[in-house]
Amino acid sequence: MRLERKLKQEIDKRGISNEKLTRQLIAFVKGTPIIELDRIAGISDGIMTINSIERSQFMNIYNIKQQDLVIYKFTPASGLASRMFKGLCEFYHSKINNAMSQYFFNNLHKFPFYKDIIIGFHKVYPKIKKLDSLANKMAFLNFLLSTDNLNYQNTPKGLIKFHQYDIDNKTALEEQIDESLHYCISKDQTVNIHFTVSPNFIDAFKQATKDYIETNYDNSNITFNITFSIQKANTDTIAVNYDNTPFKDENGNYVFRAGGHGALIENLNDLDADLVFIKNIDNVSHQNHMEETIKYKQILAGKLLSLQDQIHNYLKHLKEDSENLNLQQIQFFLIENFFINIPEQECTKENLYILLNRPIRVCGMIKNQGDAGGGPFWVKNNEGEATLQIIEGAQIDKENKEQLEIFHQSTHFNPVDIVCGIKDFEGNKFDLTKFIDHDAVFVTDKSVNGKPVKGLELPGLWNGGMAEWLTIFVEVPIETFNPVKTVTDLLSPMHQA
Repeated sequence: MRLERKLKQEIDKRGISNEKLTRQLIAFVKGTPIIELDRIAGISDGIMTINSIERSQFMNIYNIKQQDLVIYKFTPASGLASRMFKGLCEFYHSKINNAMSQYFFNNLHKFPFYKDIIIGFHKVYPKIKKLDSLANKMAFLNFLLSTDNLNYQNTPKGLIKFHQYDIDNKTALEEQIDESLHYCISKDQTVNIHFTVSPNFIDAFKQATKDYIETNYDNSNITFNITFSIQKANTDTIAVNYDNTPFKDENGNYVFRAGGHGALIENLNDLDADLVFIKNIDNVSHQNHMEETIKYKQILAGKLLSLQDQIHNYLKHLKEDSENLNLQQIQFFLIENFFINIPEQECTKENLYILLNRPIRVCGMIKNQGDAGGGPFWVKNNEGEATLQIIEGAQIDKENKEQLEIFHQSTHFNPVDIVCGIKDFEGNKFDLTKFIDHDAVFVTDKSVNGKPVKGLELPGLWNGGMAEWLTIFVEVPIETFNPVKTVTDLLSPMHQA
């Protein structure tokens, strides 16, 4: 495809190939691909439960192997707190009380950031003694949210105080660092954490991390290796008009947008690790309620390592063409652990090798409590085979009553509680970009300076981004999932002392 010179310059600057741009433009024409759900993934049909004996076994496996592994915690942290404060912003602009604003002001003193901001507020508004009138509340919200003051709505979630303690209150970033000490200490007593952040805030994250480590762990025997990255420019996607032609802004410039969390597969691919834990920045509990989270991180990791040992053993025998190889045993292993049922005629050494030689993930799944987001399903692929995937509502045909019925029957929810094995049986890193379903994109409605455009999100990190991985879903307790979606979530029991 011949490109206009200016467009060619734009993609070259970002490192986007002509082929990749062409795929993006074709994706806009096709629209969001519709996924065909076969059935929900349920207990014993895609989702495993782990009994008390197995829990102890897997924790022991992890605790023994942990000291010989390079372990990383991979934490997407680029999200701003705008959604957290959405209800308060609506109150500020409408001057009409809503459920969030009433609950917020009635419990203001309980928020972990209250002590930090009230002193500054009284310096700016010394005449205001109580927040007992609409005008005073508006002044407080102006101080909290506006760009001229604290600008909380445009602050990363990771840098907002989440929890109260006797000595000092902690941000989500600080809690993630502390939590890592309980299950992420690698060999050589190193804690490796990688945060993906917005380019506008990378310096703020680095400084906050440096200050926290120096203040709290200066004399520790633990070495902290905390790194940061941003979404790569070559994962940006072009914006188009509704006729699918590339959009130009008022200055005649082409507009590119970040490719969504699916772009982070590139960042994950850069890590040199034996084991990676993935969880979002806002999913962290107060340290008084962290026990179940820590325990199940170890259980999921032990489960992965146990299966990975068996997989690597099978692969070595397959590569060596060992005489002791029992293909039926491998076939049963795939059925029992991954719900992969291979027809007898396809159960060859070559096919088994391909099936087993892939990155592996163990995903915690919680019982569905009505949360907005994706869940585990059996999905029909192009060959008509059913595979286990994490699916979002945007991926299904909402005009199809049968598909909607299957979607709403879902018993479990994806909390993004994932443990990954990203090296092969010979110790080499997998190229994770080779295991993506590149068709599983999302076409979205966006706007640029008030003008409607279409945007393109890459296959989600734990959706199409990991579609070709060996996948295990394991039920975990609801107590391990404590996201902060709205500011009043900070008043829930798991976030209070």
